Amino acid sequence: MLDSMRKHASGPVAKILIGILIISFGVWGVAGALSGIGTNTVAEVGNTEISVVDFDRAYRRELQNLSQQVGTQITPDQAKAFGLPNRVLARLITEAALDDQAETLGLGVSQDTLVKEIAADPAFKGAAGTFDRAYFVQLLRANGLNEDDYVLERRAVERRKQLADSISGGATLPVTLAEAVHMYQSEARTIRYIVMPASLITDVGEPTADQLTAYYNDHKADWKRPELREIAIMTLSPDDVARPSDIDDATAQKAYDADKAQYTTPETRHVYQLIFSDQTTADEQAAKLKGGASFESVVQSTGRQLADTDLGTVTRDKLIDPKVAEAAFSLPAGGTSDVIVGSFGPVLLWVPEVNPSTVKPFDEVKADIKSNLALEAARKDLSSVRDSIEDARAGGATLQEIATKNKLTLRSVNVDATGNDGDGKPVADLPAKDQLLKAAFESDVGIDNQALADGDTTVWYAVSAIDPAADRPLDSVKDQVAAAWKKATIATKLAEKAKETAARLSKGETMDAVAASLGLTVQTDENQTRGSKPPADFSTDALKAAFDGPKGYAAAVAGVEPDQQIVLQVESVTETPFVKDDPKEVSLTRQLADAMQNDLLQQYISELQNELGAKVNQQALQRVIGAS
Repeated sequence: MLDSMRKHASGPVAKILIGILIISFGVWGVAGALSGIGTNTVAEVGNTEISVVDFDRAYRRELQNLSQQVGTQITPDQAKAFGLPNRVLARLITEAALDDQAETLGLGVSQDTLVKEIAADPAFKGAAGTFDRAYFVQLLRANGLNEDDYVLERRAVERRKQLADSISGGATLPVTLAEAVHMYQSEARTIRYIVMPASLITDVGEPTADQLTAYYNDHKADWKRPELREIAIMTLSPDDVARPSDIDDATAQKAYDADKAQYTTPETRHVYQLIFSDQTTADEQAAKLKGGASFESVVQSTGRQLADTDLGTVTRDKLIDPKVAEAAFSLPAGGTSDVIVGSFGPVLLWVPEVNPSTVKPFDEVKADIKSNLALEAARKDLSSVRDSIEDARAGGATLQEIATKNKLTLRSVNVDATGNDGDGKPVADLPAKDQLLKAAFESDVGIDNQALADGDTTVWYAVSAIDPAADRPLDSVKDQVAAAWKKATIATKLAEKAKETAARLSKGETMDAVAASLGLTVQTDENQTRGSKPPADFSTDALKAAFDGPKGYAAAVAGVEPDQQIVLQVESVTETPFVKDDPKEVSLTRQLADAMQNDLLQQYISELQNELGAKVNQQALQRVIGAS
């Protein structure tokens, strides 16, 4: 219900106060359980107590809201991880500090005023648009409150509002500040610029031995070889257990005979279908076919082309019309049909080609059948094999012993945490790669690790050795160091050239002349503000730099890509006049005023903290939240 009051609180100061009440728990610097606090009190601020009942009610309400947001019931431990208890306590402590000060100052709210405020609250209006007492009581009960509790809470809120109004409610925003913010946000600039690529630098050459050594030493971490681990890996999959050689020919033959359709290629036919709009025309054309006319000539006589009637080479099931399918697969190769009354009207068929069904002989597919039967049997036996391996491991057997006994392969790899070998190349075919690497680099030599699952494959692994990270000698990475030196040197020279180019602009050369001397194209970006989204080739740093000086200002900044520089010049500056009564300016002024009042209220509450402090009964707190 307090949420409802916050939602409908009137006035900017009231809204600011609501935000202040979410102040961080850490501000209060609360320690552990302190003596002198009653067992039914969670916290004490000055002379104001936060009871166990008040905290419990507020905490349960917030816990319910959070559970609704995430779509599942939040446990006490999860709530603690989210920081919910501290957040609720922080709000209640801040409220208690304000309540304590209101009491000290003798602030109050008359009963008549309070009744009017509650009656006017939109949260309690019924269907008629007026205060509905029955709905009021119902809503309170739904939030675990009775009328007395709510009136007390509402009275406290109104007193806090009085206090907040007295601190910051009268604060107004200077017009000059509003004007300054307006000018800052609305100022627009037209910017001309060139993008300087690394290809402008051509005189780098090769590094000397001293340059190479110096660069290597300055960037030694870039060439450091990461930690490598030798990992023994044994996998168990149906393929590992399957024994096709154990399947005899008779068993394979039986499987072949039972599923011969799998090895049968069905009959296909090339079918042409000529559809007519009426039976009379169809009969006339059928007579031509019987008289020796070709199917193509008959098709052409109807004003169509043979390709228009081509259904392609199809199996029987691909022909939708059962009558057409029956007729097409009854004709001999090269035969034409009588008129068939199909689903789409009378039709004539031509079947120029017939491809009979074929069956792969047993000997041709015997090996595949045995392999499939062996895999099927392996899948059934996999669980028992897996259990026997786990029993052997529990009995102290090594992976090598288990692999030998079960005719499995034990593979050893040297790999870093990303899956690369010592040369930085990916290690191929790592099973359950992400799981394996994470687990192996959290394990240690000699540890009996839990098996990993990768689909229907089980992976056992053991860390055999650990090779710590180490610097690679210069000789082993000389080419990479030289390439990096060149890249860095080019970047440095490009940045210097960009600064020289910007200096030329500052001395009076035109952007067009400078660009032409470099063989580059000038680009223009109009009406950019500080909040604009820059073009794709214009970096955010460049946009920021464009507002660092007046019209004519030139600057060199890093480009969008690492090997680019941007040289820009401000061509024009447009300032929009400040109109005090403009709706946008009114809204801006209101936002700035709210922010200023917010700052004042925050400072006041901070002083209250220093003056009053806070004591927390951690034992009572833990009883309520119930987290471990």
